[in-house]
Amino acid sequence: MQKRLIALILLVTVPLLFGVAWFMSERSFSLSLEREKGRIRATQGVVFRDVQQNMQPLTYLEAVAYARQYTQYYRAQGIDLIFCWRSSPIADAKLPNRYYDSLICGQRAAMLDTHSRPQRYAVAEPVNDSLTMILLGNVGDIYALKDSFRQMAFAVAGGGSALLILLALVLAGVLTRPLRKLTEAAQAMTVQSNEPVPLPTGRKDEIGTLARAFAEMQGAVEARETKLREESKARQALLDALAHEMRTPLTSLLGNARLLQRELPPEDRKRIADSMAKEIHRLTDMDQQLMKLTAMGHEPLETGQVSVLSLLRETAERLRPQAEGITIAVEGADSTITGDRELLSLLADNLSANAIHASSIGTTVLLRAEPNGFTVQDQGIGMSEETIRHACEPFWKADKARTRRQGGAGLGLALCRRIAELHGGRLTFMSSPGKETSVTFTTPLHPDDDSVTLPVA
Repeated sequence: MQKRLIALILLVTVPLLFGVAWFMSERSFSLSLEREKGRIRATQGVVFRDVQQNMQPLTYLEAVAYARQYTQYYRAQGIDLIFCWRSSPIADAKLPNRYYDSLICGQRAAMLDTHSRPQRYAVAEPVNDSLTMILLGNVGDIYALKDSFRQMAFAVAGGGSALLILLALVLAGVLTRPLRKLTEAAQAMTVQSNEPVPLPTGRKDEIGTLARAFAEMQGAVEARETKLREESKARQALLDALAHEMRTPLTSLLGNARLLQRELPPEDRKRIADSMAKEIHRLTDMDQQLMKLTAMGHEPLETGQVSVLSLLRETAERLRPQAEGITIAVEGADSTITGDRELLSLLADNLSANAIHASSIGTTVLLRAEPNGFTVQDQGIGMSEETIRHACEPFWKADKARTRRQGGAGLGLALCRRIAELHGGRLTFMSSPGKETSVTFTTPLHPDDDSVTLPVA
């Protein structure tokens, strides 16, 4: 682009410079020549009046004598005269060339002689019917000045062209430098270079606007790439954890299947079959929760107004059959939040199920409505700081043996965190080993501003 810009500048301006130089030289020559022709005509008028007074009544021989005197006299003053009797020069004079014959026409006439060197401007006027006076004015200096001025003008134009080439290089470099920066930035994005390319975002012109738009696009692309990398890492970690988690039940199923191939008492076969059914149920539950976890976020939320107290009461009713010897209580003032009722029910069910699994017989699991969410509190074994830190990671279990006995898949809290994120909220854990645990879900989505989505803290 830089070469094309330079070529365009030179193509437009260099002919213009030489055209201006040629026009100025021609204009200056024309003005100078007209002034000189006017001076020659004025001189001819003065000389002619003098000649006419003295030579009008003369005969041929007298005219020849007077012609020699006038010719010598005025030649001494730098004025050339030629006298013609009828059509022939007299007094040993000669016409410079054949074009002067046209001047002897019986009336005042003028001619610019460019065929002779030096060039002359001739003015002829008849003195009487036979005698004609021709005054020759030297205009060779004007033509020489024209050539000198044209050479000087073209030299100036050539120097101006050279300077213009230099300015064009600088100007093209200045104009194309921001575009080169944008090109380098685009190439860096293509090769995924980590070296930042400075862009002219501070400019106030169209290039600055383009640079700012490109920088925004670059930031959006980098943010998207970062998000995709993080999602890829999380997906890979989930797959690695899934493969590790499935190894135990699959190994158990394989071992039990081999035992069933043997001749065993009916009670042993029943025990092995029950164990296999339990592992199959665990794999099925893991598959269902994993499908839910991976499907979330790909479809829009079906949001609506959700009564928190009603939601918690429904959760308590669903889970009471699983809580043998454990009391599920619901309390708090009712509030309304905006969200997907099905997902919020799944969130409350998972948090409550975890609380039930962590509780002992005779204790209470409390579901409490909050102004912008709800809290699930148990009186179980509590959680350490490390457990709280990793609680929402897929397949992470603080007590793997205990979780395996209860048939947990290790995805419940990962589902809960994802549901909270989709609602722009968060999960807050309050616990310590040997003490009660409370998990609070809070969301900024209220009925008055249900169109607002805030980032997950």
